Amino acid sequence: MDGDKEREGYTVKEIQSLTMRYKFEVFYCLLFVIASLFSLLWGVRISVFLAGLGGILGVLLPLHVERVLRKMSAFVLKQEAVTQLVIGIVSLVLAVFLPFLVFLLLGINGGMAMAHRYREPRA
Repeated sequence: MDGDKEREGYTVKEIQSLTMRYKFEVFYCLLFVIASLFSLLWGVRISVFLAGLGGILGVLLPLHVERVLRKMSAFVLKQEAVTQLVIGIVSLVLAVFLPFLVFLLLGINGGMAMAHRYREPRA
């Protein structure tokens, strides 16, 4: 043994660094977990229905959906950090009270991605 102590986990500094580095990924994972848990409370049927409806909309209107999603993300990214944090907190609160909206957006995004994938030329 060369005197190294065994590491049991991450330090707070490392967690903060990883969270700041992957802030959007962490936010979306938290958003999906919260929406999934609270959809059990508010009703899974409406969430699944709206996810399917969003998928249909995303497949039928991929260019319009992509344009709207780009504008939304550009708006958020143009804001300063505090405003982005407020927008994120509001989104998490909406995931608690209206989780089916998160599933609607997931369906729309998934449908759009499928439409783009099948329109691209294959290698």
